[in-house]
Amino acid sequence: MFDLSGILDFFMNALAPYANRPNSTFFILSIALILSFTTNVLNRLLIDVDRMKEVMSQVATWRKEFDKARKSGDEKLISKASKKQKSVMQLQSRMMWDRMKVSFIYLGPFWIIFYILNRFYANTSVALSPFTVPILLGEELPFISWYILCSFTFSLPVSRILGVNPET
Repeated sequence: MFDLSGILDFFMNALAPYANRPNSTFFILSIALILSFTTNVLNRLLIDVDRMKEVMSQVATWRKEFDKARKSGDEKLISKASKKQKSVMQLQSRMMWDRMKVSFIYLGPFWIIFYILNRFYANTSVALSPFTVPILLGEELPFISWYILCSFTFSLPVSRILGVNPET
């Protein structure tokens, strides 16, 4: 079996300068930004965003028609909207599959990076929170909390900058 301890030791030694605040704070913030950017670039390259916007528009239009028909109680309208349901669901399914392909590509490297960083920062405070949220966020943030906060912070703006977010 392949021994990973040498590889892990290499990464643990390489990460040593980022072990304590404020270096850990900025390092994890940078990692979150890089991973968000990478994911969105992959989305941009592998997904036809214009087609996805078109599909989302078609699905929204069908939903409005279906809801209107259902509220009216008119059997003809309900039947007409129901006939379109299968094709709409197929469009949605293809759209979700396109997004899943990017996730499959991204997840392997992400898990490796996350495993190494989580192991390195095990029970260490990596950032100080400007505010506290009882139970969720204390004053001192562990790696996972700080990474999630940074990731959420960068995710939407980066996707909008790269034009990947079809909802916008």
